[in-house]
Amino acid sequence: MKGMWLRNHMSDPVDEEEEQESASESESEEPPSLEQRIEMLEAELAEAKKDLLYRQAEIQNALSQVAKTRSEGIKYGGTSLARRIVGAVENIERALEHVQEDAEDPLSTGIRMLYSEIMTSLSAEGVEKVDTVGKLFDPARMEAIATIPPSDEFPSGHVASELEPGWMLRDRVLKVARVVVTSDDSE
Repeated sequence: MKGMWLRNHMSDPVDEEEEQESASESESEEPPSLEQRIEMLEAELAEAKKDLLYRQAEIQNALSQVAKTRSEGIKYGGTSLARRIVGAVENIERALEHVQEDAEDPLSTGIRMLYSEIMTSLSAEGVEKVDTVGKLFDPARMEAIATIPPSDEFPSGHVASELEPGWMLRDRVLKVARVVVTSDDSE
């Protein structure tokens, strides 16, 4: 306690001079008038309102981003599963190529039923094959494996045949179609 008393009562001479100067400055400054005080408070209020609007906009943007991310997660969350199922569907299609259409044996019937059920389920989830043959080549959905000269049936720049099917999940490409495209170029 004795040390505290000394510190409080013993002050640096420079500090005393600064305190006297600041005291004399504050005495020479007049307190703001009522109009000045109102103007200052209105300016502070305007700044606070501006800050509040900015923060509300930030919150709204964050909420919108969360909603968009959530919506995309729901819409495209099954992308990797759909890619794997599409591979299995293509294998079933290859098996169906070796089954006679009018075959009534249990294995052939089971493969056709399985294929039909899977395709119905995929379609319900927004998974569809890309329609390619006879269509204009679309590099976003198709990969040109080879080119052939155009014909009456397939003009230049159109898909003449499909080597592997392409698949879409709503508006996103799951797998590009591998196609043969007609082209005037002799290269």
